[in-house]
Formats: sequence, C-alpha cells, structure tokens
Amino acid sequence: MRKTKTLSIALCLAIGALAQAANLIVYDFESEVAGALADAASIANAGTSGANGTVGGTANGTATIVAGAGPGGLTTNYLSLAPSNEDFEGVGAPHIGTGGSIESLNIGGDKAYSFAAWVRYDSQANDNMVFGSNGGNVLHLGARNDQHWSGHWGDDINSGTAPSTEVGVWHHVTWTNTAGDGQQSIYVDGVLATSSGGGGAFGGYGGNGVEALLVGTSRNKGSFNGDLDDVRVYDETLTGTQIAALATVAIPEPTSGILLSLTSLALLRRRR
Repeated sequence: MRKTKTLSIALCLAIGALAQAANLIVYDFESEVAGALADAASIANAGTSGANGTVGGTANGTATIVAGAGPGGLTTNYLSLAPSNEDFEGVGAPHIGTGGSIESLNIGGDKAYSFAAWVRYDSQANDNMVFGSNGGNVLHLGARNDQHWSGHWGDDINSGTAPSTEVGVWHHVTWTNTAGDGQQSIYVDGVLATSSGGGGAFGGYGGNGVEALLVGTSRNKGSFNGDLDDVRVYDETLTGTQIAALATVAIPEPTSGILLSLTSLALLRRRR
C-alpha cells in the first residue's frame, strides 16, 4: 500500500470565491498507473469540461507517469515529458490533448482565464510551454529560456530572470488573463512575478479559437521538457488569495471544482 498523503492548507476560507470559477481541467495523475504512456492513453480529468485528456506525440519522446516524491516532497504521481529533440513542437511533441478548443473552453485572449500547474523544468533551451496549441497564432504559457512566459502571439509578457525557471526544482506557476482588457499576470509559488498588457490588445491568439488546447507543448519549438503535477484550467481570473491557496499545498484536492481551504485543516487522502 502506498503512503498516505497529508494536505495541509493554511489559508482562510476561499471556498466561496473559488466556487464562482469553473474548474474546467484537473489532471492530478492519481488514477494513472506508473510507467510509460503510449499515444491515445487516457488521462483522467476531475474538472468540469467533460473530456479526459489523451496522450500524443510519443513517437518523438516519452510521456511517463512517475510515482515518487513530487511537489513538497509528498509521495504522489506526476507526469514526466521528455521530447527527444528540443525542436519539436505542437502535436509532434509528447503532450496531452485536452479534448477542448480555445473557443469551446471559453479561454480566448479576450476572455478571463487561469492556468496553473506544479512545474519542474529539466531544460532551459528554447521554449518549454506548459500550455499551448498546435499551429497558427497560438497560446503559449510556460518558459522561454530562463524566463517565465505568458504569450498570446504578439502580446507576450515575461518575468525576466527573477524568479528564474531554475532546472530541477518544483515550483507552482499560475498564468491569468482578465476579460475585456487582456491584462496578463504570472504568479510563481503564489507570489505575483509580473503583470502587464491590457488596453484591449490580445495578440493573434485572441481570435484563434479553433485551436485545440494542449498541455506540454506549443508552436515555436515549444515542447516541454520536465515534470508536471496538479494541472488546472479555470475560465475565470483567480484572485491572488486563491492562487496563494493553490500554491500552499502540494496537491490541492479537487471537489466539484472547489478548493477546500480552511485554516489549519489537514486532509488525509488514502492512496492506493
């Protein structure tokens, strides 16, 4: 029997606020068996979008479920992606297809959204995009070289090198966008790293709703090389408090799209 994972949440009530946001995608990888994944393998989605994820691109690298010490050192399952060449991109790189398009998920460049994940980069070469699409003027959220990056193709922001996308260390990263003015923000470990844009400039991505949302790849040599856990997509702009709550625990517990967040509450979750 695997170890029990304790989730310690040390923030005040955030239930009411998070209940307003649709938690479209939650990949915690706990339903998957450890080992290499082949194309067409299913990734369980505990979110509300109604579609599980589908693995693709393994002809050009590997996608592996690892059971071991994840974020916070807790025993957990996480996803490891390793493209065989840093130049791979889009569906040609190991990735998860979410089964939804930018339009169907309502997360265009002129819409409110929040993307979040625990991220451990294994490379700082080229782009390492946690979220993206396959072709055209696409969403690209992740890292470019040693900078945290939020991109709408022509309307990009970055954190600079402080904080850097250091290799081999777990960090929680959240990317947000506000509806109407297109204000983009990047949070690292629950702390705002940069916020810019706005003024109604949405980049080429703003009107590219036909593109499928992918995890672990994007256009422009965007293959992600590293590890991911607790991957989440919301169709709302989360507040700083909500983002800090996501980053406080190693693996937030999805419950109908609501993060249970009570002072000094410990959730004991029995692992198979």
